[in-house]
Amino acid sequence: MATQESVTVGRPRLFDEDVVLGELTGLFWRHGYAQTSMSQIVEISGMHKPSLYRAFGSKDELFARVLRRYLAERMGAFAAMIDSSGSGPEAVHRFLDLFETDAVSARGRDGCLMVMASNELRGHLHEYDFAADYREQMRACLSVLVARACGVDEAAAAGAEVVRTRTDLLTTYLLGMHVIMRSGAPASEIHDHLRALHQTVDLW
Repeated sequence: MATQESVTVGRPRLFDEDVVLGELTGLFWRHGYAQTSMSQIVEISGMHKPSLYRAFGSKDELFARVLRRYLAERMGAFAAMIDSSGSGPEAVHRFLDLFETDAVSARGRDGCLMVMASNELRGHLHEYDFAADYREQMRACLSVLVARACGVDEAAAAGAEVVRTRTDLLTTYLLGMHVIMRSGAPASEIHDHLRALHQTVDLW
């Protein structure tokens, strides 16, 4: 989406809001919130500081925008992985294989921006409880996978309890995996942790 940015008196310059937010996402992801300076933000965005403030607000408001955009992309990626995993007990194993492929990729080794920001900011920023939002959306996404794997009707009381318990387990485990990925663990260690989860799923 192109948005006008009036940098000086004269012809306005156009900038692509999504492109700018994408660049700033990478900046915050590399350095964290506190270690990212406004001068770095201005440089990466290619915008003048007054125009940056007009377009995105304060640093807190800007980072909240970055987190919401990242979360939407992350949940979209999870949903795509789940859709391609099929149904039945093997669906969880296929999903975990896809997760591992992403985890050992260059981008995956950076872990998750939401988890990193949660550790740094205790999950809150500019009246946005982004950590709770992330957990809620992640549970909702993973519950679809678990329900398909269980072959139970989520509307049934017994089935709903099974889906909820296994979804909580997967959510907790994968959140922890993102911390391990960010810490620089080798691919072999990531594989071993996920193998343990595969073995747990086999007992369901």
